[in-house]
Amino acid sequence: MKRLLFFLLLPLMLFGVSTENILALTWLNGFCKVNPKKRVCLYRKPSDYASKHFTLHGLWPKKKNYCSNEHMNLSKEFFKVLEKYMPAAKFGLAKHEWRKHGTCFGTDAKTYFLTSIKLTEQFNETLISEYFKKHMGESLSLQKLRLLFSKAFGIKSTRKFQLICKKGYIVEIRINLKGNPIKEDLDTLINKADEMRRKQCQVGIIAK
Repeated sequence: MKRLLFFLLLPLMLFGVSTENILALTWLNGFCKVNPKKRVCLYRKPSDYASKHFTLHGLWPKKKNYCSNEHMNLSKEFFKVLEKYMPAAKFGLAKHEWRKHGTCFGTDAKTYFLTSIKLTEQFNETLISEYFKKHMGESLSLQKLRLLFSKAFGIKSTRKFQLICKKGYIVEIRINLKGNPIKEDLDTLINKADEMRRKQCQVGIIAK
């Protein structure tokens, strides 16, 4: 899948793409503990990718929202792929993310979401994602997550993310990125980024 995404993106490495972004990744198990009546939670299955992986909330260009009225125009085949990584896509999240953030990214919708999927996959290949899988039901501190980030992305990465918890559960990790997200890998984008200066959750449960 990783090589396929690279070859799909290769001819689309455009100039003018947003180089200051936030990657928002959801731990859906925690999100659904807090929001059990959301449709994405009501219709999920234990075998879904989202049960053991982070999923895509969005890729957000900084300081820009709702940049155009361009339609999303994704094929049915591609939308099925997107639903794996963004389960709430079928319930309107993809359309919302495209209108609010994607139209500011500097590419067409398919390139925007392919890039987002690439970064999500790369995060899920790290020891951070593996730790979440192995320690579901346990608590995780911000200090421990910073240690995991340092091992996955280097010591300079430890203050470039925001841990978000609600009602005691970890629901999301938001990561600062700097550089061309189409051309560059996640570790490079994180290491070039500024520190994340936002309120942090100090400890939360990794829901299962």
